[in-house]
Amino acid sequence: MLEIHDTLKGDHGWDIVAIHMAVDEVMESSRLSYPYLGDDDWSAGRILYSECIVTDGDEVVGAGRLIWDVERDNAIPRIQDFCLMRAYRSSFVVDSMISSLIDGYAEDAAGGTTVLSHDGQEIDISERVERLRDIAAGQFEPRVI
Repeated sequence: MLEIHDTLKGDHGWDIVAIHMAVDEVMESSRLSYPYLGDDDWSAGRILYSECIVTDGDEVVGAGRLIWDVERDNAIPRIQDFCLMRAYRSSFVVDSMISSLIDGYAEDAAGGTTVLSHDGQEIDISERVERLRDIAAGQFEPRVI
């Protein structure tokens, strides 16, 4: 079964070294994100807002991160290190991964309400940020079906 896991929330009981090795393998063969200058420079000014991995059973088949380089001029939060094995690439899975990453960022959204997607497109998340703020303040009643 295909699952998206938020790696920054909760203890999943994974072997961290094995997960990182599996993500590195998927990244090498199945990267979808644009490489940005300085992606490998994890300075003190870089904030990791959200991170996810996608698994099919025990196999890692995808991953992604949403980061913001606070110290870079005009830097907006962006999705990087985004990868997904070809057999799992569908608009539904890609959109679900992006949504998961954006939700993790939108809870704080200190870098603004625009996010760069893995393919360089700007995404306006202002409605999502507002909705999450309303829910946190108790001003929004979730829909019950």
